[in-house]
Amino acid sequence: MGRDKQKYTRFKYSEENLALALAAVKSGSMKLSDAARRFDVPKSTIHNKIKEKVPNIRKMGPAPVLSTAEEDRLQNWILSKAKLGFPMHPNEVKDAVQKILKTIGRINPFVDDRPGNKWLHLFLKRNPNISKRNTEIISKSRTSVTESAIREWFSELRTFLENENILDMMNDGSRIFNADETGVRTCTKSGLVLAPKNYKNLYEIASGPEKESITVLCNYSASGIAAPPMVVFPYKRIPKELALTVSEGWAIGRSDSGWMTAATFFEYVANVFYPWLVSTNVMFPVILFIDGHKSHYNLELYEFCVEKRIILYCLYPNDTHILQPCDVSIFRPLKVNWREVCRIYRQKTNTSITRHNFCPLFKEAFEKTNRPDTIINGFKACGLYPLNANAVDYSKCISTRRGELFPKDTTEENNITIDDYTSALNVMKHFLGDATINSFNELLNNNNISNDDKDMYSFWKFCKLNTNQENLYPENEILPADANMPLALTESFLDNLPLEN
Repeated sequence: MGRDKQKYTRFKYSEENLALALAAVKSGSMKLSDAARRFDVPKSTIHNKIKEKVPNIRKMGPAPVLSTAEEDRLQNWILSKAKLGFPMHPNEVKDAVQKILKTIGRINPFVDDRPGNKWLHLFLKRNPNISKRNTEIISKSRTSVTESAIREWFSELRTFLENENILDMMNDGSRIFNADETGVRTCTKSGLVLAPKNYKNLYEIASGPEKESITVLCNYSASGIAAPPMVVFPYKRIPKELALTVSEGWAIGRSDSGWMTAATFFEYVANVFYPWLVSTNVMFPVILFIDGHKSHYNLELYEFCVEKRIILYCLYPNDTHILQPCDVSIFRPLKVNWREVCRIYRQKTNTSITRHNFCPLFKEAFEKTNRPDTIINGFKACGLYPLNANAVDYSKCISTRRGELFPKDTTEENNITIDDYTSALNVMKHFLGDATINSFNELLNNNNISNDDKDMYSFWKFCKLNTNQENLYPENEILPADANMPLALTESFLDNLPLEN
């Protein structure tokens, strides 16, 4: 017995080895002692599990407050909301659990039935499909971007290039460019720092203007080369001492607001980008992918580009987070390098970063970021070089994620059920709000139609007439165990969550 304790330290065996040992003993292919030695599992453990004295699933510590079924439902809800563009903050999850516990009155160790960070940590550990992530804010218009629309954009691009007889240009990465602006803060955050545990509030004294942001236009080729950037300052006339800080070959722009304007962008293309193309012996024509912001277009720029054979091609609206190499792979490491440069500079000099020392410092971060593989991978991931619509990550489309959650069954001719109509009504109620739905009900009762929301009302009416439910989610209704995911995404989800007493 003493030898067993020395040999088998508690829970040093793997679940896989335990399963193999149990299977070997149960099948009769091994004796209990042989299986213990072969798979390095304690003999007593195998014996107790075969005799069902202990459960097969090993659990340590107290039982979770929520049951397995409840945690599974909560996990599905969190993942589904995130896929639809509504990721949950940890506090929202805690609030949800608090509401569950208050509803069912289950005894728990939490203060006011609300779990803390320890519970959340253990919940994430039990559900590894969920992790804490930083979010990227996108506009509502971006949620309407679909895979079919992007593929159609690629098709139109290819048709355009074929009609102009320049499709072969897309085989040369040195002739494919992407330009975009980004705001660079002069006072960056430090990120996580070390401090005494008992300090509730931790502050860092700003070394300069807290909200000043300088616009930088960056331009990259699919061959992994960075064209000269442009730094834009909020001046009517650039001070001489500031102009002298700009690196040789870089552009300096001006506008009243400090943002990019059509005139400033034209100056960049005509006076910086085009001369750089000529000096580096790039073959014309070239294509420059840009977003559809009005600062990128005016008649003067158009005529210049036609003359110089620079093709300005607009990316599909609202999808630069999918199709723009600057956004997809370059700007994030650029901002990381910029924060590090700022940290080291402040640490060494104890001075603030201003417009007058910005350019030399930004150049250091800019050059650190200009790794050819990073730039090339950005164009590749966006399907721009090589030109390939299949290379795009369509999972970034919110519409694609909706398709994953609400798949269409194409195997049956009539596959729309009452549950589908119910789900559609519920989604509309969630996004349109009670006031709009109440107005729709009044229109339906009066056999009227809304001029402002004609299409939306017509769709709502069609779904309403295909279900007999007047009240989709009564106050005390319990969702069935196999309720589909659209139902689980409603605001009434928690009220109807199937719970075990």
